[in-house]
Amino acid sequence: AVILLFLLIMGLAGTVDIATLKAQFHRRMGILCGLVCQFFMMPLVGFTVVSIANPSRHIGLTILILCSSSGGAYSNWWCSLFNADLALSVAMTAVSTFASAIMLPLNLTFYVNMLTTEEAEDVSIPWRALLQGVATVALAIVVGIGMSTKFPQHMQLMGKIGNTA
Repeated sequence: AVILLFLLIMGLAGTVDIATLKAQFHRRMGILCGLVCQFFMMPLVGFTVVSIANPSRHIGLTILILCSSSGGAYSNWWCSLFNADLALSVAMTAVSTFASAIMLPLNLTFYVNMLTTEEAEDVSIPWRALLQGVATVALAIVVGIGMSTKFPQHMQLMGKIGNTA
């Protein structure tokens, strides 16, 4: 699964023109809106669902992890598939992936500790697996963008790799 995730992100990041990607970083409001939704609203919604639904502990933790994690892998694929703004999607994926190195542990610690004290003490968060996923996406973005910069003639091949993965 990690290899497929790497190939998906690397392939799609490798189809983005570096000048177009740089231009997306100047659209600060779009990136800021994405970060607020990703790291403040989604974890709050997940915590609210867990608090109201009161699922079993492992399901509640899974919901909190999913709602606190950075997104982007499949949004990149959908953008590529429907010829949407892939550069903006890759830019948002890059920013949210790097931000998640700080925000994921903060959000999980904050929301797990807001659960009742007994539940919070018994929770074991798989930090290593979570950070491995973040590192995989970050490395794939760097490799994909590096490939599109150094070998622009292979952008179409990179797109095929990403869409196939």
